[in-house]
Amino acid sequence: MVLKISKIAKNHNEFKYISLIKNIKDYEKYYCIPEDIKFLLKPTDLMYNSISKIVNDINIFNGKKLHFFFVNYAGDKELIDIISEIDNYRYENYWNSYGKILKFTKHIMNGIRFLHMNKICHLDIKPENIVINTLTNTSKIIDFGFASIEPFDDFINHMKGTPGYFPKQIKNTPVTEWLPEIEATDLIRDNDGNIPIIKNKLLVYKIDSYCFGRVLYYLKYFYDKNENSVCSNFLSSKKNYNKLNNIIELLLEKNVNDRITIIECYKNFFINI
Repeated sequence: MVLKISKIAKNHNEFKYISLIKNIKDYEKYYCIPEDIKFLLKPTDLMYNSISKIVNDINIFNGKKLHFFFVNYAGDKELIDIISEIDNYRYENYWNSYGKILKFTKHIMNGIRFLHMNKICHLDIKPENIVINTLTNTSKIIDFGFASIEPFDDFINHMKGTPGYFPKQIKNTPVTEWLPEIEATDLIRDNDGNIPIIKNKLLVYKIDSYCFGRVLYYLKYFYDKNENSVCSNFLSSKKNYNKLNNIIELLLEKNVNDRITIIECYKNFFINI
Protein backbone atom coordinates (compact mmCIF):
# COMPACT_ATOMS: atom_id res chain seq x y z
CA MET A 1 0.00 0.00 0.00
CA VAL A 2 1.17 3.53 -0.76
CA LEU A 3 -0.23 6.88 0.28
CA LYS A 4 -1.44 9.25 -2.43
CA ILE A 5 -1.64 12.99 -1.80
CA SER A 6 -3.87 15.02 -4.12
CA LYS A 7 -5.31 18.49 -4.34
CA ILE A 8 -9.10 18.44 -4.32
CA ALA A 9 -9.86 19.77 -7.79
CA LYS A 10 -13.19 20.65 -9.38
CA ASN A 11 -14.55 17.91 -11.66
CA HIS A 12 -11.86 15.46 -10.54
CA ASN A 13 -13.63 12.20 -9.74
CA GLU A 14 -11.00 10.00 -8.13
CA PHE A 15 -13.47 7.59 -6.52
CA LYS A 16 -16.49 7.86 -8.79
CA TYR A 17 -16.12 4.57 -10.69
CA ILE A 18 -14.18 2.42 -8.22
CA SER A 19 -17.05 -0.04 -7.75
CA LEU A 20 -17.48 -0.42 -11.52
CA ILE A 21 -13.75 -0.95 -12.10
CA LYS A 22 -13.63 -3.57 -9.35
CA ASN A 23 -16.28 -5.56 -11.21
CA ILE A 24 -13.96 -5.95 -14.20
CA LYS A 25 -12.49 -9.44 -14.25
CA ASP A 26 -8.88 -9.50 -13.00
CA TYR A 27 -8.93 -5.70 -12.62
CA GLU A 28 -5.82 -5.80 -10.41
CA LYS A 29 -3.75 -6.92 -13.43
CA TYR A 30 -4.41 -3.62 -15.16
CA TYR A 31 -5.33 -0.92 -12.66
CA CYS A 32 -4.10 0.52 -9.41
CA ILE A 33 -6.99 2.20 -7.59
CA PRO A 34 -7.85 3.16 -4.00
CA GLU A 35 -8.96 0.13 -2.01
CA ASP A 36 -11.88 1.96 -0.51
CA ILE A 37 -12.76 5.55 0.32
CA LYS A 38 -12.90 4.54 3.99
CA PHE A 39 -9.11 4.94 3.86
CA LEU A 40 -9.43 8.68 3.30
CA LEU A 41 -7.59 10.59 5.98
CA LYS A 42 -9.78 13.22 7.58
CA PRO A 43 -8.53 16.63 8.80
CA THR A 44 -9.22 15.43 12.35
CA ASP A 45 -6.67 12.61 11.99
CA LEU A 46 -3.24 13.27 13.48
CA MET A 47 -1.57 11.85 10.37
CA TYR A 48 -3.49 14.33 8.19
CA ASN A 49 -2.05 17.27 10.10
CA SER A 50 1.47 15.88 9.96
CA ILE A 51 1.37 15.29 6.20
CA SER A 52 -0.31 18.65 5.56
CA LYS A 53 2.51 20.39 7.38
CA ILE A 54 5.13 18.59 5.29
CA VAL A 55 3.30 19.32 2.03
CA ASN A 56 2.79 22.99 2.91
CA ASP A 57 6.39 23.38 4.05
CA ILE A 58 7.67 22.38 0.61
CA ASN A 59 4.88 24.36 -1.07
CA ILE A 60 3.56 21.62 -3.36
CA PHE A 61 -0.05 22.80 -3.48
CA ASN A 62 0.33 26.35 -2.18
CA GLY A 63 -1.59 25.60 0.98
CA LYS A 64 -4.79 24.50 -0.80
CA LYS A 65 -7.02 21.79 0.62
CA LEU A 66 -5.69 18.27 0.16
CA HIS A 67 -6.98 14.76 0.45
CA PHE A 68 -4.97 11.65 1.26
CA PHE A 69 -5.82 8.02 0.58
CA PHE A 70 -4.15 4.66 0.24
CA VAL A 71 -3.74 2.76 -3.02
CA ASN A 72 -2.35 -0.66 -3.78
CA TYR A 73 1.33 -0.75 -4.69
CA ALA A 74 1.70 -0.77 -8.48
CA GLY A 75 5.42 -0.38 -9.02
CA ASP A 76 8.52 1.67 -8.41
CA LYS A 77 8.51 3.99 -11.45
CA GLU A 78 6.12 5.93 -13.62
CA LEU A 79 6.50 5.35 -17.35
CA ILE A 80 7.78 8.90 -17.77
CA ASP A 81 10.68 8.08 -15.40
CA ILE A 82 11.58 5.02 -17.47
CA ILE A 83 11.53 7.09 -20.68
CA SER A 84 13.78 9.68 -19.05
CA GLU A 85 16.21 6.97 -18.01
CA ILE A 86 16.21 5.49 -21.50
CA ASP A 87 17.03 8.94 -22.85
CA ASN A 88 19.94 9.24 -20.44
CA TYR A 89 21.22 5.69 -21.08
CA ARG A 90 20.56 4.74 -17.46
CA TYR A 91 17.88 2.14 -18.12
CA GLU A 92 18.39 1.14 -21.70
CA ASN A 93 17.70 -2.54 -21.08
CA TYR A 94 14.25 -2.25 -19.49
CA TRP A 95 12.81 -2.59 -22.97
CA ASN A 96 15.49 -4.19 -25.09
CA SER A 97 13.38 -5.06 -28.13
CA TYR A 98 10.32 -3.94 -30.05
CA GLY A 99 8.74 -7.23 -29.05
CA LYS A 100 8.88 -6.24 -25.37
CA ILE A 101 7.41 -2.82 -26.14
CA LEU A 102 4.59 -4.60 -27.98
CA LYS A 103 4.03 -6.82 -24.94
CA PHE A 104 3.67 -3.69 -22.81
CA THR A 105 1.38 -2.17 -25.47
CA LYS A 106 -0.84 -5.25 -25.48
CA HIS A 107 -1.17 -5.23 -21.68
CA ILE A 108 -2.08 -1.56 -21.34
CA MET A 109 -4.36 -1.70 -24.39
CA ASN A 110 -6.18 -4.68 -22.91
CA GLY A 111 -6.72 -2.70 -19.70
CA ILE A 112 -8.20 0.22 -21.64
CA ARG A 113 -10.27 -2.25 -23.69
CA PHE A 114 -11.82 -3.69 -20.53
CA LEU A 115 -12.73 -0.16 -19.41
CA HIS A 116 -14.40 0.56 -22.75
CA MET A 117 -16.27 -2.74 -22.68
CA ASN A 118 -17.68 -1.57 -19.34
CA LYS A 119 -18.57 1.82 -20.88
CA ILE A 120 -15.85 3.73 -18.97
CA CYS A 121 -13.37 6.09 -20.64
CA HIS A 122 -10.15 6.93 -18.77
CA LEU A 123 -9.52 10.21 -20.65
CA ASP A 124 -6.09 10.84 -19.13
CA ILE A 125 -3.79 8.14 -20.47
CA LYS A 126 -0.26 9.56 -20.25
CA PRO A 127 3.20 8.39 -19.06
CA GLU A 128 2.57 9.78 -15.57
CA ASN A 129 -0.53 7.59 -15.25
CA ILE A 130 1.15 4.30 -16.16
CA VAL A 131 3.18 2.74 -13.36
CA ILE A 132 5.92 0.19 -13.98
CA ASN A 133 7.12 -2.48 -11.59
CA THR A 134 10.69 -2.98 -12.79
CA LEU A 135 11.14 -6.11 -10.67
CA THR A 136 8.17 -8.03 -12.08
CA ASN A 137 8.08 -6.27 -15.49
CA THR A 138 4.41 -5.44 -15.03
CA SER A 139 2.52 -2.20 -15.64
CA LYS A 140 -0.75 -0.70 -14.40
CA ILE A 141 -2.97 2.27 -15.18
CA ILE A 142 -3.61 4.75 -12.37
CA ASP A 143 -5.55 7.97 -11.69
CA PHE A 144 -9.19 7.84 -12.76
CA GLY A 145 -9.83 11.45 -11.80
CA PHE A 146 -10.88 12.43 -15.35
CA ALA A 147 -12.76 9.21 -16.09
CA SER A 148 -16.30 9.32 -17.47
CA ILE A 149 -18.98 6.77 -18.22
CA GLU A 150 -21.12 6.54 -21.35
CA PRO A 151 -22.96 8.67 -22.50
CA PHE A 152 -20.19 10.96 -21.14
CA ASP A 153 -22.48 13.87 -20.29
CA ASP A 154 -20.26 15.01 -17.42
CA PHE A 155 -17.24 15.06 -19.72
CA ILE A 156 -19.06 16.78 -22.59
CA ASN A 157 -20.24 19.51 -20.21
CA HIS A 158 -16.84 19.91 -18.53
CA MET A 159 -14.16 18.78 -20.99
CA LYS A 160 -10.75 18.17 -19.50
CA GLY A 161 -7.49 16.52 -20.51
CA THR A 162 -3.72 16.77 -20.25
CA PRO A 163 -2.06 19.13 -22.77
CA GLY A 164 0.22 17.23 -25.12
CA TYR A 165 -1.86 14.05 -25.03
CA PHE A 166 -5.49 15.19 -25.23
CA PRO A 167 -6.50 15.53 -28.94
CA LYS A 168 -6.64 19.29 -28.96
CA GLN A 169 -3.83 21.75 -29.58
CA ILE A 170 -3.85 23.81 -26.39
CA LYS A 171 -2.31 27.28 -26.51
CA ASN A 172 1.26 27.52 -25.17
CA THR A 173 1.70 23.72 -25.12
CA PRO A 174 5.31 22.93 -26.08
CA VAL A 175 5.71 21.12 -29.40
CA THR A 176 8.69 18.76 -29.66
CA GLU A 177 9.98 15.98 -31.89
CA TRP A 178 8.67 13.39 -29.45
CA LEU A 179 5.31 15.14 -28.96
CA PRO A 180 4.68 16.93 -32.27
CA GLU A 181 1.82 19.30 -33.05
CA ILE A 182 -1.69 17.99 -32.47
CA GLU A 183 -3.98 18.29 -35.49
CA ALA A 184 -6.80 15.98 -34.41
CA THR A 185 -10.37 16.89 -35.38
CA ASP A 186 -12.12 15.78 -32.17
CA LEU A 187 -12.96 19.36 -31.16
CA ILE A 188 -12.90 21.04 -34.58
CA ARG A 189 -16.24 22.00 -36.09
CA ASP A 190 -17.15 20.16 -39.29
CA ASN A 191 -18.69 21.68 -42.41
CA ASP A 192 -22.08 21.70 -40.70
CA GLY A 193 -20.69 23.58 -37.70
CA ASN A 194 -20.80 20.55 -35.39
CA ILE A 195 -18.07 19.35 -33.02
CA PRO A 196 -17.61 15.62 -33.76
CA ILE A 197 -17.50 14.28 -30.18
CA ILE A 198 -20.58 16.29 -29.24
CA LYS A 199 -22.48 15.24 -32.36
CA ASN A 200 -21.56 11.59 -31.72
CA LYS A 201 -20.66 10.96 -28.06
CA LEU A 202 -19.33 7.47 -28.80
CA LEU A 203 -16.34 9.19 -30.42
CA VAL A 204 -15.21 10.07 -26.88
CA TYR A 205 -13.80 6.53 -26.67
CA LYS A 206 -11.33 7.52 -29.38
CA ILE A 207 -9.77 10.10 -27.06
CA ASP A 208 -8.20 7.16 -25.19
CA SER A 209 -6.94 5.88 -28.55
CA TYR A 210 -5.26 9.18 -29.31
CA CYS A 211 -3.78 9.64 -25.84
CA PHE A 212 -2.30 6.14 -25.84
CA GLY A 213 -0.99 6.70 -29.36
CA ARG A 214 0.88 9.77 -28.10
CA VAL A 215 2.29 7.74 -25.21
CA LEU A 216 3.58 5.04 -27.58
CA TYR A 217 4.99 7.66 -29.97
CA TYR A 218 6.87 9.25 -27.06
CA LEU A 219 8.20 5.91 -25.83
CA LYS A 220 9.23 4.70 -29.29
CA TYR A 221 10.96 7.99 -30.11
CA PHE A 222 13.42 7.63 -27.26
CA TYR A 223 13.81 3.88 -27.70
CA ASP A 224 14.69 4.43 -31.38
CA LYS A 225 17.01 7.28 -30.48
CA ASN A 226 19.02 5.24 -28.01
CA GLU A 227 18.61 1.68 -29.30
CA ASN A 228 22.11 0.44 -30.09
CA SER A 229 21.99 -3.29 -29.58
CA VAL A 230 22.53 -5.77 -32.41
CA CYS A 231 19.43 -7.89 -32.75
CA SER A 232 20.12 -11.57 -33.36
CA ASN A 233 16.84 -11.92 -35.28
CA PHE A 234 16.66 -9.02 -37.73
CA LEU A 235 13.50 -10.22 -39.48
CA SER A 236 11.59 -10.58 -36.19
CA SER A 237 12.78 -7.14 -35.06
CA LYS A 238 11.72 -5.57 -38.36
CA LYS A 239 8.31 -7.21 -38.15
CA ASN A 240 7.73 -5.92 -34.62
CA TYR A 241 9.04 -2.47 -35.58
CA ASN A 242 6.53 -2.25 -38.42
CA LYS A 243 3.72 -3.56 -36.23
CA LEU A 244 4.38 -0.92 -33.56
CA ASN A 245 4.51 1.80 -36.20
CA ASN A 246 1.20 0.64 -37.66
CA ILE A 247 -0.47 0.69 -34.24
CA ILE A 248 0.79 4.21 -33.50
CA GLU A 249 -0.27 5.48 -36.91
CA LEU A 250 -3.81 4.13 -36.51
CA LEU A 251 -4.20 5.45 -32.96
CA LEU A 252 -3.01 8.90 -34.04
CA GLU A 253 -5.29 9.24 -37.06
CA LYS A 254 -6.19 12.95 -37.18
CA ASN A 255 -9.78 12.43 -38.33
CA VAL A 256 -11.63 11.21 -35.25
CA ASN A 257 -14.26 9.52 -37.43
CA ASP A 258 -11.58 7.39 -39.12
CA ARG A 259 -9.46 6.75 -36.01
CA ILE A 260 -9.43 3.19 -34.73
CA THR A 261 -10.92 2.36 -31.32
CA ILE A 262 -8.89 0.55 -28.67
CA ILE A 263 -11.21 -2.47 -28.97
CA GLU A 264 -10.68 -2.59 -32.75
CA CYS A 265 -6.93 -2.10 -32.43
CA TYR A 266 -6.59 -4.89 -29.86
CA LYS A 267 -8.63 -7.24 -32.03
CA ASN A 268 -6.63 -6.42 -35.17
CA PHE A 269 -3.16 -6.70 -33.67
CA PHE A 270 -3.27 -8.87 -30.55
CA ILE A 271 -6.19 -11.27 -30.63
CA ASN A 272 -5.05 -14.91 -30.50
CA ILE A 273 -1.45 -13.83 -29.81
